[in-house]
Amino acid sequence: MSKTNNHSERNHEFLKEQLRQFAKKRDWNKFHNAKNLSMALSVEASELVEIFQWLTEKESENLSEKQHIKVEEELADIFLYLLRISDVVHVDLFDAANKKLLINEKKYPIEDSFGNATKYSER
Repeated sequence: MSKTNNHSERNHEFLKEQLRQFAKKRDWNKFHNAKNLSMALSVEASELVEIFQWLTEKESENLSEKQHIKVEEELADIFLYLLRISDVVHVDLFDAANKKLLINEKKYPIEDSFGNATKYSER
């Protein structure tokens, strides 16, 4: 395992532990089940979408400082909820992401997918 991966995994574990303690200190573990956390994750993703909802493509690529800060906050919320739910349901996000990349490589071979946004099931 590379030094970068070790650092990433340590940060990942540190953040998971911070989230565990945050919930524990507030007696929120009783609320942190897969259903509630997945719903909260969806709400946060919707809040990110809301920032971009009425922007043109050009505007979405040139956010104001205020918009950029809001995007950063929503991405952090999404990341933290994703990390928390993965901890609660015992899924290693790095392992799951690597497995999914391998699946996607098979679903979207370069020769069929290069420059093409069509979903694999619609080809």
